[in-house]
Amino acid sequence: MNISQAKQIDLVQFLEKEGHKAVKDKGHVHWYLSPIRSEDTPSFKVDSRRNEWYDYGLGKGGDILDLIQLMYNVTTTSDALAVLGPKTSGQGYVTFRRREMLPPRQSDTQMRNIEYRSLTHQALLSYLMKRKIDIHIGRVYCCEVHYNLRNKHFFGIAFRNRIGGYEVRNPYYKGCIGHKDITVIRQSNDQMQEHVILFEGFMDFLSYLMLYDKQSTRVLIPYPCDYIVLNSINCLDKAMEELASYNVVHAFLDNDDGGKRTLEALKTALGDKIMDESHRFAPLNDLNDYLVRQPPDDL
Repeated sequence: MNISQAKQIDLVQFLEKEGHKAVKDKGHVHWYLSPIRSEDTPSFKVDSRRNEWYDYGLGKGGDILDLIQLMYNVTTTSDALAVLGPKTSGQGYVTFRRREMLPPRQSDTQMRNIEYRSLTHQALLSYLMKRKIDIHIGRVYCCEVHYNLRNKHFFGIAFRNRIGGYEVRNPYYKGCIGHKDITVIRQSNDQMQEHVILFEGFMDFLSYLMLYDKQSTRVLIPYPCDYIVLNSINCLDKAMEELASYNVVHAFLDNDDGGKRTLEALKTALGDKIMDESHRFAPLNDLNDYLVRQPPDDL
């Protein structure tokens, strides 16, 4: 067996054959009690579409060979292949498969003539105002993107992540140009703060700035804070190293299953550093919902 063949082995089936069954399945995402360490709350994720795993308690992830090195306490890829080889022979312990093709990234295969501009289009400004985001705040942190897709012209609000991709929003579309990643915004260029606020999406981040500007005491964290925007809860693994550098992480995550699962993964990985701040906008789902529903005089 070579490395290429090993990486085609179905991780979900491999774990099941090893005695580890998923505690929860949601589409192509499967949650387990970690096969590497002891735990009571499942924080080990397998993405069967990518055939990759991530252990939030360890802050580590990878492919099947990375997993075997940790499960069987071996140190090299050659050793991992030596462990895996006998398990795949004889009685078909696991099946080999071709990875499912992931949806192509729009910026690479579909979007054409992508152009970024200052945020000025009236339809996009109206969209921000409906979300109760001040235009000036929107212009500081966002720009406007125009592109052609299937011979039609589209545009949206664009919010940059740390590797140069953009989250794109308009009233009818929610997507990404380029690769997904987190966005990190420092309070000061000179130093990190002791506290950081974690948001799922950039509308919640902009909503917090609006509430901060209006000194909404119910919502505000009374300390200088940096900000991290996940841009998707699937980017949590990308944020772990940054989050671990702070003394306190204030999690403004959504009041839904995804937000609660992400919060549990954070607590497993970072323990008492995590402060659940979702009560500040409960029973509403997210911070922008809370902002939109505030009477003007209460802001």
